[in-house]
Amino acid sequence: MTTAAQARRLGIAVALFAGVVCEPAALASVLVEAHRGYSAIAPENTLAAIIAGEGIADLTEWDVHVTADGELVLMHDSTVDRTTNGTGAVSALTLAQIKTLDACYSFCGAYAGEPVPTMAEAIGQATLSGIIPLIERKAGSAATYHNEFVSLNLNPSTFRIISFDWSYLSSMNSLDPDYNLGALGSGTLSQSTIDGLKAQGVDFIDWAHGTVTQSVVDLVHANNMELHVWTVNDPGRMQELIDFGVDGITTDVPETLNQLVISTFRTADLNMDTVVNDVDWNMYNAGRGLKFPGLSKTEAYQLGDMDGDFDNDISDFARFKELYLASVNTQTAKSPLAVPEPGALALLSLFVLLLLCRHSQFPLLRPALAHIPSFENQLCENRGAQIPRRRSSIGS
Repeated sequence: MTTAAQARRLGIAVALFAGVVCEPAALASVLVEAHRGYSAIAPENTLAAIIAGEGIADLTEWDVHVTADGELVLMHDSTVDRTTNGTGAVSALTLAQIKTLDACYSFCGAYAGEPVPTMAEAIGQATLSGIIPLIERKAGSAATYHNEFVSLNLNPSTFRIISFDWSYLSSMNSLDPDYNLGALGSGTLSQSTIDGLKAQGVDFIDWAHGTVTQSVVDLVHANNMELHVWTVNDPGRMQELIDFGVDGITTDVPETLNQLVISTFRTADLNMDTVVNDVDWNMYNAGRGLKFPGLSKTEAYQLGDMDGDFDNDISDFARFKELYLASVNTQTAKSPLAVPEPGALALLSLFVLLLLCRHSQFPLLRPALAHIPSFENQLCENRGAQIPRRRSSIGS
């Protein structure tokens, strides 16, 4: 199928179900937060690490220091020694000096010459990559950050700010109460700590995961706050925290976390109305065989992307079929007599032959085939719904 044809089919699929989900529903999930970008496969705190998280991470976290001439740049440490080929404190170097450094870190084979980005450059790249910035303030005044955000004309709802310095967060809240502020911390998390954070205008908590239990998650949620955790790379612990109901997990390996989130939360209820029925099947079928570039995770999921790779292919079919049949049986609804497996070449060939015959390509065979019911109608048998037919004007 040509790219243009795919685009037309995708447009039809999206338009077809615009009335089913009038506004994009929020997919119940845990936010995938890439630590210093996708730092397991690209140099930390670089544009390359942000790009590496495209289609995987919901947020990308990075650290910010201030140069000698007052510019905000991405760097975790107070010096450039560990992650670049230079030496010295960030605060003692100008932006021009820092821009001469190579930040390829331990990935210099593939990323030689990777520069240290400014915060503005990182925000720009995250926007292009469809990822929400999660900005950790390491150094610098609230006024410096606020002035930068204002100069960039940023909507405060489009990024998050986190810091271990809770007084800094309080100052940011005073400058603009619409900032989405998260308190970094570790150890015991008590009600008195939460009360103090709320009094300073903190919106969510970002805590070291080691002390986080079900009761801690419940406590934070009882205060109408989100609980995010850092930094988790073990899949077993990731799943435990997902099961606890944390709102976000920061990790060096966002692909691993993303797959766990997908397997936990993606069901056959594509329109997210809590019921699995023919509408969900039709939504899945509308996206069958398509790729979904430019769509969000939720939008792609609602068109049948069950494994998070932004397409609807045979692996998605197998997963959707399994979940669909399990769900309709659980709901004691009539399940389809047979959901066809699309991988058999012989079946595909027969299907193509039937279509050709029905469109007068082989008129001599039409009388013999006239009694054969429609493939798509058979698929819908006992479900009371017709699968949307492919538009004949769409090329292949």
